[in-house]
Amino acid sequence: MSAPDRSFAHAQARVQARYGRLPTENDWRRISGIRGLGAWLEDARNGPHRDWVKAFSAASTAADIEAGVRGLLLTEIDAVADFVPESWRDAVRWTRWLALAGVIEHLRRGGALPAWARQAAPLAALLDDDGALVEARVAEAGLAPLLDPAAGPVPTLWTNAWRRRWPHPGAAARADLDGLAGLLGEHLAAFRTGSPQRAWTRRQALRERLRFRFHGLGLSPAAPFTYLALLALDLERLRRALLDRALFPQVPAAGSREEAA
Repeated sequence: MSAPDRSFAHAQARVQARYGRLPTENDWRRISGIRGLGAWLEDARNGPHRDWVKAFSAASTAADIEAGVRGLLLTEIDAVADFVPESWRDAVRWTRWLALAGVIEHLRRGGALPAWARQAAPLAALLDDDGALVEARVAEAGLAPLLDPAAGPVPTLWTNAWRRRWPHPGAAARADLDGLAGLLGEHLAAFRTGSPQRAWTRRQALRERLRFRFHGLGLSPAAPFTYLALLALDLERLRRALLDRALFPQVPAAGSREEAA
């Protein structure tokens, strides 16, 4: 366990409470065999998924799901930023752009901003009335390099900017944070080059490693970031479950093996 940072005592208590409310494998398994979106949501509202699914309905479209699930993560990032020590808030808020990295990569390739993405608060703040990015707002948010195709890979640029937002952590805290960044970077590299058949196994392995790491962090500044990584994986699982049922309501439970794994 790393050396404790007493300034994180309040944040650690809040993060631990939030971590304790994440669904377990049994919770996912219980609802994995339900195909219809409406029926799945009704059952999900009777367990730890309840706060995640209350904004969705049987009529939710793919765009509603894309915007809604990312909104859940962005809202939680802001909540975590509010209870970490003030010197760490900028680093926590910077993780909003990692949650939107797929959109950023799409934009830097010349793609149009998806309609659902305009509902994401961090992106909406960068747009004019016609839905176009405002260059001055992009620069003020620190996003210009991430949107520049010649500036290097988005994950590397994001990580370097994240490190610049650390408020001079001690050696132990820096090792925890570097370890987390290395673990996520290793997963991303393997995920991008690996076979689709192994994608779910890789995600589950990453979650287990993050879970094990989280329990050893104590008052380390890395704990809130590790919790957010765990939450992101769980919300990705939620997104998959919702989209599967919204788009393929009559197909036999193709995704239930993943949800119940």
